[in-house]
Amino acid sequence: MVIELSSIFLLILKALPAILAIAGCTWLVSLYLNKISIIYYSWPVVLMLPALVYLIETRMLGSVQIALVVMVCCWALRLSLFAIVRGRHQPEDRRYKELRERSASSFRLQSFYLIFVAQPILAAVVSSLFAIAITADMTWSSYQSAGVALWLFGFCFETIADKQLYRFNRLVVNEEQTLKTGLWRYCRHPNYFGEFCVWWGWFIFAVPTGNGFVLLAPLIVTFLLLKLSGISLMERGITQRRSDYEDYMQCTNTFLPWMPREQVKGELYE
Repeated sequence: MVIELSSIFLLILKALPAILAIAGCTWLVSLYLNKISIIYYSWPVVLMLPALVYLIETRMLGSVQIALVVMVCCWALRLSLFAIVRGRHQPEDRRYKELRERSASSFRLQSFYLIFVAQPILAAVVSSLFAIAITADMTWSSYQSAGVALWLFGFCFETIADKQLYRFNRLVVNEEQTLKTGLWRYCRHPNYFGEFCVWWGWFIFAVPTGNGFVLLAPLIVTFLLLKLSGISLMERGITQRRSDYEDYMQCTNTFLPWMPREQVKGELYE
């Protein structure tokens, strides 16, 4: 196991320079545009790149390895292109505005090591799942089939949720309004739930490796989605910005999709 882990670690180190190079270039572009939230454009690519490096370095071209890399590439390209389309005409993300205001004098330097260095390090850690799965000598089994099924469900769920929110934001002029239809009727963050399913699908896909470290990536991503950079930050102070969000919270699950509950007034969202 020690030898296996050391080989995985060396493989990750081989991908790290390319990851850091992309992060550095993104940081320079963010300074030019004065828009740190363009990191959303590069994050999926920063995760796709190591998967490609691992495949090229190991030359493991079995059906399991190819399927995993195809899933990663489809997920990354879709997410990155959507982030570009959604964000190109939008102002800086509110969460980064708050960070900019808190550290105005040293924000450029702080954004480099707090965001653009932290991101590739995080990407290297969670990409360990890809490294382990790609280097393992696996044949196709029911675990791979189940993993692909859960990944596909999460991929479609996230894609539909993103499109519904994008369309809503383009059509609705009042920024205080909340989307409560489509997948957003059944939970307040269906796009995050889809992302959750994607990563746990990859975990199931990699279970036959027998390496417990494949659990690390989905646990980290789940923590980010629920507690750190996802729902927790997204909903901070949101009831002050959107007058109807309090009622939305009372009748709609936060993360796991389910039928909406009755409001205090005894009505359901239409």
